[in-house]
Amino acid sequence: MNHTRKGNNNYKNKRSKTQKNKNHESIQHHHLLVRLETKHCPAKTDKQEAVELIERIIRDIKMHLLGAPRVFYVTLPHYNEGLTALAPIETSHIAFHFWKTPERKILKNKESNCLLEFDLYTCGNLNPQQISRILHHLSAYKPTHANISLLNRKYSLTLERQLLWDAAVNKMSWAQWVDNIKNQ
Repeated sequence: MNHTRKGNNNYKNKRSKTQKNKNHESIQHHHLLVRLETKHCPAKTDKQEAVELIERIIRDIKMHLLGAPRVFYVTLPHYNEGLTALAPIETSHIAFHFWKTPERKILKNKESNCLLEFDLYTCGNLNPQQISRILHHLSAYKPTHANISLLNRKYSLTLERQLLWDAAVNKMSWAQWVDNIKNQ
């Protein structure tokens, strides 16, 4: 895909009609959902780091932003306190929310302090290498438990991949487990 950048966040699509038809055939409608319990939770002052996280993820999985990521810190209601971010991408969106004080009873790992719900939807394809890269970028939050689902929504809601990891149960470290996903 060739893109010409105009201004800060405007992109002009310059694909030919032939390229568009070829790409239309490869549409998969992949929806990655990640429920990640972590030891570390971003603070109110970490908004710029969240913008940079989105930009790194999108660049690393070879997708393209349509506009600047938006990041907010929610304080009310108190049970929903945490960092929320979203960004439009060429093939749909990326969005996530960190709960700073999740209810203890919903956490699977006793070491967990924070809950991240991460959502990336694309009309394109998400392969194991891309999923591994996305999870690698979340390593800074010190994951303790992960539940990852990859849905293919092309014809229905088909579960293509379900991945589970817990620091207290798995023999592999988070980094080893994430690297192993590339080979699946």
